[in-house]
Amino acid sequence: MYWIKISCILCMFGCFKDFRPSESFVTDYLTGPWKNFTVDEVNQDIYPVSTYSYLATLILVFLITDFVRYKPIIILCGISGIITFLMIILGRTVLVFQILEFFYGLYFSTEVAYYTYIYAKVDKTHYQEVTSHTKAAALFGRSMSGIIAQLTASFDLLDYHQLNYLTLAANIFATMWAFFLPTVDQSMYFHRVSISDDEQGKGPFDYQLTESTKCRCFAVSGMSLLRKIKNAYALLWKHFLQAYTNYRVAKWSIWWALATCGYLQVISYVQLLWQTAVEPGDPIYNGAVDFFYAIIGAGTVFCVGKVKLNWSLLGDMTLSMFSLLEGVILVVASYNYNIWFLYGVYIVFGVIHHTMVTVASFEVAKYISEDSYGLIFGVNTFFALLAQSLLTFIVVNKLMLNIRQQFFVYGSYFMILAVIYVLMGVVNVVQHYRSGEVFRLWTNDDDKSLSVTQNASNASDGTLSKSEHNGS
Repeated sequence: MYWIKISCILCMFGCFKDFRPSESFVTDYLTGPWKNFTVDEVNQDIYPVSTYSYLATLILVFLITDFVRYKPIIILCGISGIITFLMIILGRTVLVFQILEFFYGLYFSTEVAYYTYIYAKVDKTHYQEVTSHTKAAALFGRSMSGIIAQLTASFDLLDYHQLNYLTLAANIFATMWAFFLPTVDQSMYFHRVSISDDEQGKGPFDYQLTESTKCRCFAVSGMSLLRKIKNAYALLWKHFLQAYTNYRVAKWSIWWALATCGYLQVISYVQLLWQTAVEPGDPIYNGAVDFFYAIIGAGTVFCVGKVKLNWSLLGDMTLSMFSLLEGVILVVASYNYNIWFLYGVYIVFGVIHHTMVTVASFEVAKYISEDSYGLIFGVNTFFALLAQSLLTFIVVNKLMLNIRQQFFVYGSYFMILAVIYVLMGVVNVVQHYRSGEVFRLWTNDDDKSLSVTQNASNASDGTLSKSEHNGS
């Protein structure tokens, strides 16, 4: 089948893109004899740049991705990786590493093309399959890079500097492979094959959140560039309002963005925390930890998709419970000097995050148009990065806290998030009780009325009903 071919080609790119064995030991590499940076230089001068770069380039990259039809941005992703790891090998000064951190941020922002290419190229009936395939390919590449990094380092086959050559080679192969991706003839916003009358020429102030009873479409392939931009803007705004005026979408998206902010901050600086718990000459198992983290995370993400919990009732409480757990273990980690405990905290924290973000993803997907998956993914990521940049500026650059103080702040951050969602959970349960709804903790395959009813009742708020969702 054609869609399987597309999926395989894309997954091959994702697997090699995420095969970065040098990253398991990057902090030890930068502070070791190869580069001789101090911990403060790495923490305060080098690492924060990629956070700001990621934020600054994401939205622009997202819009350009749709305009140039995905493939060039996927290639740019590979090229950014090549530049980044080539500069890591050759660079010596803080300034050079700040420049490469800019390309590293661009490297991650261009990933949006990898994760949204499928929505423009593959039929909607295969969205779920190819989405899971691309995520699994990335996790597989990450797990393989972790175990190979650990084995080569433990048996003295390669040192931390030589691991960069493996990473560079993988990114070169991924970039070359990206040229085999089929070009995209249409896209979600700038190059649509057809567009409904409702979507034409509507701006943010005159658009009415209603759907036509009849969808009258016309071809846009010969449309002028200005007209395409105008209609793309109208459709972007329409999908944005339809999503975020829905209470359930907003609730899950806020947690998604704030939790991702904390997650990105933790994984960016965790190796600095590990350094404080090991003595010079002690064996380091960062690669093995990355391997187990990726493998266990892939398993839990797969399993949670099979769990039939009533997330509408239990979602807030579940988010608060796991956010509290993340906060507690991070606060404890900020005082603990047992490296094995810190490794365990990292694995548990990462697995919880990936599992609950997966839940948030499919809960959000219930209430939005299929065409807007990529947009919501990009917007949620943008707000996550905005929050992360603010957190980085205050905690790292302004207050200049040491690494253990930073992790105490990150743990407190998740505890505050837990308190917010436990309050929302109590309100949600009370509303269920007052509305007379049956308290069902589990759903089954026949219980489809929940989201359909919600969609229909909120049609006036811009939420798609079942028939509109299927007709998108």
